[in-house]
Amino acid sequence: MKFEELKKCLKQRIESRYLIKGRDIYLQKRAVGLIESMAEIELPELNTIKISDLDIDCDNVVAALNTPPVMSDRKMVYMDVSLKGIKLRNVDTLAKYLSGNNDTSILVINIGDMEELPKGIDFCTFCIVDCNELSNDVAIKLLELEAKKLDKTITSSAARLILEYTNYDLMTSINEISKLANYCTDKISEDDVSAMVPKTPVYKIYELTEALAYKKMDKVYEILGDLKSKKGGYTGLLALIYSHFRRLLHMSIAKLTVAEYANLFGIKEYAVTKSMQQLKLFKPKKLKEICDLCIALDYKIKTSQTTPNNAIDMIVMIITS
Repeated sequence: MKFEELKKCLKQRIESRYLIKGRDIYLQKRAVGLIESMAEIELPELNTIKISDLDIDCDNVVAALNTPPVMSDRKMVYMDVSLKGIKLRNVDTLAKYLSGNNDTSILVINIGDMEELPKGIDFCTFCIVDCNELSNDVAIKLLELEAKKLDKTITSSAARLILEYTNYDLMTSINEISKLANYCTDKISEDDVSAMVPKTPVYKIYELTEALAYKKMDKVYEILGDLKSKKGGYTGLLALIYSHFRRLLHMSIAKLTVAEYANLFGIKEYAVTKSMQQLKLFKPKKLKEICDLCIALDYKIKTSQTTPNNAIDMIVMIITS
């Protein structure tokens, strides 16, 4: 199920096993919090056990699950296995536990954006919660509610702009609402967002791509100047440009859905939608030429045959020619 469906499902029935998966850390935390609150777990300091480590002994997990709740109908054991390089020991003990049933203990396993499920665990009996990305309307509504908590209002267009600037990272977007609330007297507008919210490098690449496609050179050099003024200058910019145009090239050849592209590239669906909008700006042959150039320039930078500054100038010249 999608995250936005979770609350409704919890009202109907509390399951004993949940699998949290997806890239958005804010949604992961909200999902766990919703399960805990809707399950009406009393004395959470005693009845909510959180296990997060690079080395998890499943014997301890099962022991926690089999321990009766204290002055509460239910308890929850949260197991975070989303960390890279995590090691699970005695998985067979957990597998044996899952073959039975325990209505007083809720097991929540968070795998984050892991592509492969932990081996040895049968997830067929788990209720899966997709925490990849909220729909556009729901995300905007969330920011409006966050502004309301701070006695502010925000226009839908301003909320949408924050999401775009932050590449739809909800945690960052909510933090930006908090900062804007201190800056604005009453209503948060698009102008306030433009003035106060920093654009992620990913968003700037979108802007740069469109400016290059339409040969708006003043805009191109304004964006490049801003990127160059940041710590590290152009270091890493070539990789961002190559990654973006490589995705465009792939999308010009393969015909997949937005969700399939998001899973393939490991990016948010918003980023896929934005890329699809830019796909019409370039022919496949031009995209291939740009990608080949990026690879060649990367090699020249690494072998000291050119500098990052000269490499970016070369890309600008080729794309706008």
